[in-house]
Amino acid sequence: MRSGEQIRTALVTFVGRWQTYAGTERSEAQTFLNELFECYGRNRKDAGAVFEDAHASTGIMDLHLPGLLIVEMKAPKETTRLAQHRTQALDYWHNSADVATERPAPQFVVLCSFQRFEIWEPGRYPNAPLLEFDLGELPDRYESLMVLAGDEPLFHRSNRELTKAAAIAVANVYRGMLTRQAAPPESIQRFILQMVWLFFAEDYDMIEGRPTERTLRFLTDAGDYWSSYLMLGGLFTSLNDPDDHGRHGVLKGTQYVNGDLFEQPARVHLTKDEATALLRIAEYNWRQVDPTIFGSLIEGFLGTDQSALGAHYTHEIDILKIVRPTIVKPWRARIDAVRTPDEGVALLEELCRFRVLDPACGCGNFLYVAYRELRHLEHTLKERIRELARSSGLPVPTGLPYFPLRNMQGIDVVPMATAVARVTLWMGHRQMIEQYGAAEPPLPLVSLGSIQTADALRVPWPETDCIVGNPPFLGSQYMREAHGDDYLRWLSTTFQVGIKDFCVYWFRRAHQHLRPGQRAGLVGTNSIAQNRARSASLEYVTGNGGVITDAVSSQVWPGEARVHVSLANWIKSPSEPPTEFVLDNEPVTGITAELKAPESSTWEAVPLTPNRGRCFQGPIPVGDFILRDGEERALLRRKEAEYREVVRPYIVSEDIADDPAQRPRRWVIDFAQRPLEAAMKYPAALDLVRERVKSVRETNSRKTRREKWWLFGEVAVGMRAALTDLSRYIAAGRVGKRLLLAWCEPWTCPSDLVYVFAFDDDYSMGVLSSFTHSTFARSQSSTLEDRLRYTPTSAFLPFPWPCPVTGEQRERVAEASRRVITRRQEICAAEEFGLTRLYNLVDEGAYTEVKTLHRELDEAVAACYGWPASIAQDRDEITRRLLTLNAEIAAGRLPYDPFAERDGRAVAQQLGLPVA
Repeated sequence: MRSGEQIRTALVTFVGRWQTYAGTERSEAQTFLNELFECYGRNRKDAGAVFEDAHASTGIMDLHLPGLLIVEMKAPKETTRLAQHRTQALDYWHNSADVATERPAPQFVVLCSFQRFEIWEPGRYPNAPLLEFDLGELPDRYESLMVLAGDEPLFHRSNRELTKAAAIAVANVYRGMLTRQAAPPESIQRFILQMVWLFFAEDYDMIEGRPTERTLRFLTDAGDYWSSYLMLGGLFTSLNDPDDHGRHGVLKGTQYVNGDLFEQPARVHLTKDEATALLRIAEYNWRQVDPTIFGSLIEGFLGTDQSALGAHYTHEIDILKIVRPTIVKPWRARIDAVRTPDEGVALLEELCRFRVLDPACGCGNFLYVAYRELRHLEHTLKERIRELARSSGLPVPTGLPYFPLRNMQGIDVVPMATAVARVTLWMGHRQMIEQYGAAEPPLPLVSLGSIQTADALRVPWPETDCIVGNPPFLGSQYMREAHGDDYLRWLSTTFQVGIKDFCVYWFRRAHQHLRPGQRAGLVGTNSIAQNRARSASLEYVTGNGGVITDAVSSQVWPGEARVHVSLANWIKSPSEPPTEFVLDNEPVTGITAELKAPESSTWEAVPLTPNRGRCFQGPIPVGDFILRDGEERALLRRKEAEYREVVRPYIVSEDIADDPAQRPRRWVIDFAQRPLEAAMKYPAALDLVRERVKSVRETNSRKTRREKWWLFGEVAVGMRAALTDLSRYIAAGRVGKRLLLAWCEPWTCPSDLVYVFAFDDDYSMGVLSSFTHSTFARSQSSTLEDRLRYTPTSAFLPFPWPCPVTGEQRERVAEASRRVITRRQEICAAEEFGLTRLYNLVDEGAYTEVKTLHRELDEAVAACYGWPASIAQDRDEITRRLLTLNAEIAAGRLPYDPFAERDGRAVAQQLGLPVA
């Protein structure tokens, strides 16, 4: 997949080839468009684009990319009359849709005369093009045609040339000051950053009277009697003083900025040439400077390589490959689902609490893009709230909150990088006020203590809601030279994975830091999807509940080394399995830790749709809902209500492993999904929850947990629905030496340390208890020390159940399952120990009949797959066959509906029909 810089470079060559073309439309239009697609790294045919498509009822479209794009070409001589051809192009768009075949009109229309482009989005803006530009501008406008790469285009102008010119001019002044040792390097760096922000602030009228420019002009005209050390140093000092009310002269009208940027006013003596150069820099249009580019460039020459001119920067389109899947797409989906103004306001409040962490933030360009996109989401949601209010005749809400800059969090080990990151975000803050409306006042500057200087691998990370970033690229072979033996010993001891490429440790740390349901997106060297580094990074993610939703398998990243990277976006332990996956801008059925589609992977299975809705984590209480010894008896004896409905046995993994009967040994108050007025019907239980839980939950950061304090923090709605009509269910501990399963009564409430399988038949218990299933689970799940950590997203959802299965095969498994459970219960009851002790003894040679019964079960399950009995306990062969089977099912080459008979029997029983 091509990076932004690769696309831009290819387009420079493309422009050179076509800028003098003056021929006809018909002779070269298809060649022009084929080459244009190739600049974006795609073959036109492979992309699905069709030449001379007659699907528009009003004529033949020169190029049609269904659902996305129509291109109408005109000869170069029509460049000055391009507007006259708009009606034809838009008629093609209007008539290209077909309700009968469910073919929508494309999102974009391009009208092109070889030498000029117009880009339209008629469905949203039918009266004018989004963008018009000449062929020569295409390399700097390449984001507007990213639809050719299969990506979402960008239409705001990024003035690269101006930004690069400003950065290089600043770099030249900086290098000259360093060369003549005008001050200590740290002071010169601070001086440059303070000057850069002032140039920007004065162009945005944040500092009245343009004192910086006026001072520089005075210094260039005055003799040697005046010094920037005093004049600019005095300006910096004044901007740092909130109590300086005596500002006069060039300082008259200036405001307090804050004690962060100017906490240490940089006092440096400038030569007249340096003052003149800075004056020319002040005259740039700083409103057009792009912080995402400028920050990267300025970090380059202010950082450790002081000779660098900052030639490389990360293109915004590449940053968005992380920010869009991790932040924008999930929030956009939630915004689109809003149906009432109240829903919108509640979602807006949640959005404005959303925090972003970049634990390797560098110059802050990922944080800047994330902040801009969140402000845009805020703006979009506010528009939707107003639209819903107006359409329903309700008052339009006022005083709506805004997304705060302080929610952007970063860590970097280089002090100058974090200083640049703060300036980048302050610049972005003022720009977004202009674009999306009011936020915090631009002055005093928002405190950005959330951007900290530290070794991110050695300090605690702040609580956050998502993680994005671009961790450092350093191959394992260079680690010792760069960091020394002591640091490598610390890495080995801390992460227990040996010495890997440096970025690997960020992937592990990020996944450990996420809470269930949270997302991350990181750039890494492409080793993260390969061999040893993969096992310590992406395999660790997928093996611990992570599901990769969007990825780029490989592309070049900007920089001197031109390193090849991989980009991975994932969600940790999603409550519902994702249904959409995008790999290298193409939809796929899933993404493995190899960053491949499942059918191309040689090792990892992917979720199978029929398996969804059958395995759940138990509800998460979030508060002390557990009853003390004897309290359950007192509650159950009360007569004012049927307390059995909310006072339930509470099973944890230790009960399954250690209790002789695999029964719960504690009780819990569980109001399920009851509203408060329904919970009030059980006053004694509610009083206990109010006393023990309410005060703790009132300080919880999540609104629903604060407001619905009497309910569990996560009530497991899907689990409860799945168990409604079952006579019993299967429970398993999340972590253990082996996967242990037990039957539970419907009354029993599972803890969040238990996984629930929504089955009540002996056949399902047999399959789940078999060596086949436990082998697959171990191959796909992670381990904690030497224990299996069962993860439904990787172990249950991808597990290919036997299908089809005859009635005789099903009964053989069911009978074997009943015999295993009956015998082990007899032993546990007689010896008064639990399943852990029993199976440890079986491993040592005791209770051989249990081992025999398990072999019979394993062979019965193998027979359901059509396998010989000889492989029923062959771990490697079982894993190979199941992975192959999973890939065949995922690719649609095998039918798969393993629960059809079970579900049909359940429906028949509910209807009172006879069941065979």
